[in-house]
Amino acid sequence: MLRTVKIASLATLWLVPLLVLVSAFSSDWIPAWRTLGVPAMLPRFADLSTIPEGLETLRQGKDPLVTNPADALGRPVNYPRIWLTLFSALGINVRNVWAMAILFCAFYLACMSVLIAQAKHAADAAILLVASLSISPLLAMERGNNDLLIFFLVFLGCIATNKYLKSLALAAASLLKIFPVAGMMIDAVRRPAKQRIVPFLLAALVLVLLAWQWRDLNLIRQGTPVSRIRSYGFLSLREEILRFFPDSLVTFIQMSWIVAGGFWLAALSTVDLAWKRGPDLGLAPFRSPQGEMFSVFGGIYVFAYAIGSNWDYRLIFLLPTLPFVLGLVRVARFRGWAVAYLALVGIAENALGFEHHGGTLLVHLATFALFIFALIVLTLQFKGFIAEEFAVGPSVVPSS
Repeated sequence: MLRTVKIASLATLWLVPLLVLVSAFSSDWIPAWRTLGVPAMLPRFADLSTIPEGLETLRQGKDPLVTNPADALGRPVNYPRIWLTLFSALGINVRNVWAMAILFCAFYLACMSVLIAQAKHAADAAILLVASLSISPLLAMERGNNDLLIFFLVFLGCIATNKYLKSLALAAASLLKIFPVAGMMIDAVRRPAKQRIVPFLLAALVLVLLAWQWRDLNLIRQGTPVSRIRSYGFLSLREEILRFFPDSLVTFIQMSWIVAGGFWLAALSTVDLAWKRGPDLGLAPFRSPQGEMFSVFGGIYVFAYAIGSNWDYRLIFLLPTLPFVLGLVRVARFRGWAVAYLALVGIAENALGFEHHGGTLLVHLATFALFIFALIVLTLQFKGFIAEEFAVGPSVVPSS
């Protein structure tokens, strides 16, 4: 039964995007994707296209991170300049960028194939399949967004058995998109004490290189709009809340500070309560490959949520946290938490469907709750590692 479900799931995982892409290329791009609820747009693979368009702007003597007239939608390039260098070296232009986009899609599908193949129960494989083809990952594929490549690099950093390859994959992801540096730091903390020097030094080097690009980072921040729809994160949540307080500029500013203070108070209170009163999950689940996936990808989600506004396609970084949670479903004392987490991921990954029916606030509450859940688990994990390293007390492994 398990083998049959895995084979069927893997076949479906690859066939659905393939059929959509064939239909989109052979007929009309937008209707083909919108059939699945994806808000498609032109040009094809619109996000990835901004990079070769940025190269055309660069040839005109202009800075594409400031203004990008070669882009039909007038969007500046909001990625580190290394993308321009790489695309120029590889000869990627507006005519062949589709090949790179499809390669990125294949990278993502390969990662999810690994998770499905590793599933220990038929229900787990089916859940992972449904999550893999939710609206958020399909949106990432339709846009050809380079988060798909970052996803692959972080995933490689988790499954690699060579400790140097782990660090290099996470470092590459961080230089290409910044926010994976959180996963890089978590990976370094998870290592045994004697193995932390290299990853911490590499993380420090990455941070120095990012700091050196502070002007570009500021341009990227300015070129990335904050939206309350089709996006998540603290800034998006704030936009959603503030729309209910439009009376005056003074009220708006006051509420901005109140929302910010409430958010950080909730985050700090969560860490404090989890540290003092949180249940002991034991270290064994966190030492597993599933636990590592949750730690790295969950840490990236928490970091990205806390620092800004992220378009919904970045919710793909929640998907590798699912195998760890699916394992907790079978532990009686954690089943309620695990089922709630799975339900919230289902809402978040299909946020666009809810938003079309006026459910924007529901989606923001779901992504905020996932932020809190992930923060709790990461705090418990860190607490366990501290206890183990300094021999504060024994870890208890929950029985399943």
